[in-house]
Amino acid sequence: MRRLRWGCAALGCLVPAVCLLILAGSIGVLAGNWAALAAPQVQDAPDTAVAVAGIPPAYLALYRAAGQRFGLDWSVLAAIGEVETDHGRNASGCAPNSAGARGPMQFEPATFAEAAALAGIAHPDICSPADAIPAAAALLRSDGAPADWWHALYLYNHVDWYPPLVLAWAQRYGATGIVVWPLDGATLTQGFGPTTLALEPPLCYQGRCYPHFHAGVDLAAPLGTTVRAIAAGQVIFAGVQPGGAVVVEIDHGADTVSLYGHLQARLLVAVGESVTAGQPIGAVGMTGNTTGPHLHLGVLISGQPVDPLLVLPSSSSGRGGP
Repeated sequence: MRRLRWGCAALGCLVPAVCLLILAGSIGVLAGNWAALAAPQVQDAPDTAVAVAGIPPAYLALYRAAGQRFGLDWSVLAAIGEVETDHGRNASGCAPNSAGARGPMQFEPATFAEAAALAGIAHPDICSPADAIPAAAALLRSDGAPADWWHALYLYNHVDWYPPLVLAWAQRYGATGIVVWPLDGATLTQGFGPTTLALEPPLCYQGRCYPHFHAGVDLAAPLGTTVRAIAAGQVIFAGVQPGGAVVVEIDHGADTVSLYGHLQARLLVAVGESVTAGQPIGAVGMTGNTTGPHLHLGVLISGQPVDPLLVLPSSSSGRGGP
């Protein structure tokens, strides 16, 4: 794959951008097409089959039914069940833990009552997977899933390590279409497309050539804000590009690459590493030619830019995390 080029604007650098699907010779953008992207190395078919085979059949049926009912990926529900209680096989059974949470999906009683009401369960039993799993699905849906999985998972368990751990298990169970925002609470400061900013380089896009074109989006956030991978994939570049910008590029398969620019020098990933959706990869910095701290996000398919906002899940707050 060719090396991506950078150009700079008053609000931030032009970073090579976004990618999804080519249809009939033109670029078509469908967020759902992320489901067709190749999975990272950890998620090859034998590992996925073995992982799914480790789920008790009754639980697997409940995860799938709840996922279908609430419009969620069943693999994320299964991942929660794995992380919380090994699908009900933990040694404590339904005894409360130190925080008072109980049952196969580890609910506190008050939260379970709320979740069961959302699921329309008349006489809920916190210890029953037949009640706890749909209750969990209803609560996640109420908290923003699937549009904002990271935030919904963080609300489910308020610790930073929980969303990436759950999403990693979801990948093992076969999830490939999960897309998350790269930043929490970011502000869009420059959009995708033609611009009058003279420092942006020229670009020919969808049959027209422009003297200045911003082939990504700029998301402003405080210095040090965690930057996360928007989808599962493999790191193909992690370092400094000409001009001094620290950049990470992630290959999602199907000739699709996401790019994260202006990061701080200390990166959390290295070339060749497989990452999950939502995995921290670095932090917002001011490396390269930029007038303020922000992330430049780009996505490319077959070298052609696509507006990242058409790829990212809908979120009125623009948040990508807790």
